[in-house]
Amino acid sequence: MQPEYDPADAQKKAYEENEADFSILEKQLRSFDETATARLAAIGRRFDPDAQYCYRCPCDQFEGTHIRCARDTCGHSMASHHGFI
Repeated sequence: MQPEYDPADAQKKAYEENEADFSILEKQLRSFDETATARLAAIGRRFDPDAQYCYRCPCDQFEGTHIRCARDTCGHSMASHHGFI
């Protein structure tokens, strides 16, 4: 059950602005994802579209539950991996 609340006008405005900013960020991340995938495909690197491979190194699967990959050879952020979005 979700708590009931009646946000004030200032709160509504803040949430609307946050929503707009995060929507822009999500679009940018999708664009970066597409560009990075195309760049790697251009050099012959092919991946499973459902995997969370790294764009910054040859790590072939995100490992762990933290914000950074726990794989010893990687260590890049979760956002650096395909499938993050």
